[in-house]
Amino acid sequence: MLENISLILLERVSLILVITYIIFQTYFIKNIFGKTLVARNKIILGIIGGLLGILGTIFGIEYSGAIVNYRDIGVILAGMTGGIPSGLIAAGISSIFRLSFGGITAFPCFLGTVTAGVLSGLISQHFGRKHFTFFNTLFYTTIIEVIHLTYVLIMVKPFSLAYDITFNILFPMVVTNALGVSFLNFMIKNLEENLELTAENAMTSIFIIMENSLNTIEFGFDEKSANIIARTILENSDFDAVALTDKRKILSHVGIGSDHHVSGLKIKTGATKKVIKSEKGLKIIGKNGINCEKKDCPLHSAIILPLKDLNNNLIGTLKLYYSKNKTIKNTDIVFGKKLSQTLSLIISISKMNEALKLATEEKLRELMANLSPHFLFNTLNAIKYISKKEPDNVNKFIDNLSNLLRYTLYENAKLVTIKEEIDFTKNYLELMKLRFKDKLDYEIKCNKNTESKEIPPFILQPLIENSIKHGMKDSKLLISLTIKENNDSISIVVEDNGKGFLGNKPKGKGLELIKNRLNAIYNENYELSIKSGIFGGAIVEIKIKNKVGELV
Repeated sequence: MLENISLILLERVSLILVITYIIFQTYFIKNIFGKTLVARNKIILGIIGGLLGILGTIFGIEYSGAIVNYRDIGVILAGMTGGIPSGLIAAGISSIFRLSFGGITAFPCFLGTVTAGVLSGLISQHFGRKHFTFFNTLFYTTIIEVIHLTYVLIMVKPFSLAYDITFNILFPMVVTNALGVSFLNFMIKNLEENLELTAENAMTSIFIIMENSLNTIEFGFDEKSANIIARTILENSDFDAVALTDKRKILSHVGIGSDHHVSGLKIKTGATKKVIKSEKGLKIIGKNGINCEKKDCPLHSAIILPLKDLNNNLIGTLKLYYSKNKTIKNTDIVFGKKLSQTLSLIISISKMNEALKLATEEKLRELMANLSPHFLFNTLNAIKYISKKEPDNVNKFIDNLSNLLRYTLYENAKLVTIKEEIDFTKNYLELMKLRFKDKLDYEIKCNKNTESKEIPPFILQPLIENSIKHGMKDSKLLISLTIKENNDSISIVVEDNGKGFLGNKPKGKGLELIKNRLNAIYNENYELSIKSGIFGGAIVEIKIKNKVGELV
C-alpha cells in the first residue's frame, strides 16, 4: 500500500511540475519574476500557490478518512517566492478548500497548511530568496511537512487511528512535497537568473548605444548623428535593420532594405505614418503590416516606437526590423521601449545643448551648464551600474533625469513656486543618491502653505550641490533642507553633517551666482549666511523678506 501511494503521488507531482512549468513560461508570469515583487505581484503569486494547493488536494489519495496530498507544494512555493503575504494568501485559498472536503483530518490539515504558508514566508523574509538552494528547500519543506503531520498525530482521535495515518503516509507525503517544492523552486530560480541575464544584456547594449550616441549630441539630431546611432543599435542587437526618422523623412536606415529605404527620402511605410499620427508604439507582423511600396522588400516584422522630447512632443520614430526568418519576442518589445526612452533623452540633451548656446542670460546659463553632458554621462553610467542589481529602478531614475532636464531647459520664469523648486531639487537629490548610494541621504521639510510662495528658480539645487561638493566624507552625508515662513520673511536653510570648514568660508560659483540673482531681484531685502555647524558640517541660510520681489 505504501509503495502504491508513493508511486501515485510521485506520478501526480510530476504532472503538477509539468503544468507549473508551462504556466511559468507565459509572458505574464515571467513579467512578475522579472520585477520587484510589489503588492500586486505578491497577491498573484499567492493565488497561483493557492490554485496549486487545490490541485494537490483534488489529486490526493484517500487513506483511512484522510487525504494523502501535496497541497503544501503550492503554499510553500508561494511563501518562499513572495514572503508572508503570498504564503498566507495561498494557505487561505487551499486550506479553506480542504475544509470543504471534511473528514477526520480536515482541521489539523487546515492548521498545517496555514503553518506552511507562514513558516515559508518567514524564512523567505528573514534569509531572502537566494537562501533557497535545492537542498535548503528540501530541508525546510521536510521540517514543515513533519510539523503538518504532527498536528494530525496530536488532534485526530482515537490515537491509534492518528498513529496509523501519520506513520503510514509520513514517508510518501514528506518525500513528494519536499521534492516537488525543491524542483519547482529550482525551476523558478533558473527563470529568475535567465531574466536577470537577459535584462543585464539588454541594459549593457542600451548603455553602449547611449555612450556612443552621447558623443554625437553636439551636432544635433540630424542624418549624421542618426546614422551613427542606428549603426550602433544594429551592431549591439539581434535586429536585421534599424531606422530613425523625424516626422517627415528617413534620417537613417541601416541593415536589410537600405537599398530603397534611403536617408533623406520621405517616409514610405504606412506603419510609420500611423505611429507618427497616433504617437503610440506599434508591433507589426508580416509584409502587409509594414506596407512598403516595394514588393520584394525584405522587411517582414517590426517594432516602431515614437521618440518624444521632454515636453512629450513627437520628434520622430525608432524602427527595429526583423526579416522573415525571425519573430518578435516580448523581450524585443521591452528592449525597444527602454531604447526609445533612452534615445528620447539623448535627443533632449542635444536640444538642451543648443538652447544653452542660445541662452541670453549669462548667469542662468552658467547655472544650467552645471548639468553638462559630462555630468549626465556619469549619472547614466551610475544607472547602468544599478541596472544590474535593481533593473526595475532604471525607469524611475530615467524619469528623474527627464524631469530635471525638463525644468532646466524650459523653466524661463523669473519666479517659480517653492513646490516647483523642491520637486526639481528632489530629482537632483535622487540622481545624486544613485551616484553616491548609501553615502548620501536627505530630508526636506516645508509647510504646505509655504509651497505656494514664489522664489527665483535654480536657488535650492546649487545649495544642495555645494553641500555635496564640500561635505562628502567617508561616512554617510545627511543633507537637511528646511523651508518655513516667518512673520516677515521666508527662511531657506540647508544643513549638512559633512566635513564643514575651517577659516575661510567656501566660495563657489553656485553660491556667488545665487547671491547676485537674489540681489538683482530683492535688492537688499534678503540675507544669505554661511556658517559652520556646532558639531561640524555647514549651514547655509537664505532669508527673503515678504511683500517684496515684484519684478521690474
